[in-house]
Amino acid sequence: MSATRNPVSFNLEPATLNSYVPLWQEIARMPAKPGESTSRRSRRKPKAKSAPKAAKAPRKDTAVKRTITEDVYQALKKDIITCRHKPGAVLKEEALADRYGSSRVPVREACGRLQQEGLLNVVPYKGYSVSQVSLKDIADYFDMRMLLETCAIGRAVEHANEEQIAQLKELAEYEYIYHDWSSYLRFLEHNRAFHVAIARMSGNNKLARVLDDLLEQMQRFFFLGLDMGDFGYEMRQEHELLARVIAAGPKDEAVNFLRTQVERSRERILKALITQGANVSIS
Repeated sequence: MSATRNPVSFNLEPATLNSYVPLWQEIARMPAKPGESTSRRSRRKPKAKSAPKAAKAPRKDTAVKRTITEDVYQALKKDIITCRHKPGAVLKEEALADRYGSSRVPVREACGRLQQEGLLNVVPYKGYSVSQVSLKDIADYFDMRMLLETCAIGRAVEHANEEQIAQLKELAEYEYIYHDWSSYLRFLEHNRAFHVAIARMSGNNKLARVLDDLLEQMQRFFFLGLDMGDFGYEMRQEHELLARVIAAGPKDEAVNFLRTQVERSRERILKALITQGANVSIS
């Protein structure tokens, strides 16, 4: 029978323990050996973080692709607004690529943007169709324009300075030539700049940006109206009188004059579309 071993115990007095404290403190101050865990030593200073890597410059072929896509987008949008692609016309990617001198990928991306803007619709298995001109849309756009511009011109009368008035009168002088498409485009640019300038004269830049976006969406309506009737001289006179009214005031007279001008513009477009048998929808 084996003898039972008693556990070994160490009975160290406090004085004996205290004698080891300086030794352990000295060990703690010693530098850590290579590969030794830092959990038993004082923490080392963290390494400085390396600077983030610079973003890679875009590849040249990507930049070229973006430029081609933008060119196709601008050219196609211009042709839709100027009715070279008439409302309801079906457009195919292959034909568009040939027309604008690109591959089908930039055409597809440009058409996607124009679809978001409401100028194109997807036609399954055929391509895209140019969105119809809706009488309801025309009425809604003109209602919105009336609200924005009557607000803008009232403030413009109060805040406009001589330099702004002079620029407005200069923009008012342009008159388009009937059946001249390039002349139509220049007139529409002047017309849009004229009305946005009035909004900027109000001192409210957000109002000016909203009106600018609205007028851009209305360009196709204006173009259809221009090509269906010779209103060039009449519209130039309206702009010139409006500039003089803003300069002279009073506020109420300017607001009433602009309200009449917007109503005439609406009537001209609707009359031209209906009497000329344009391809428009009711809603």
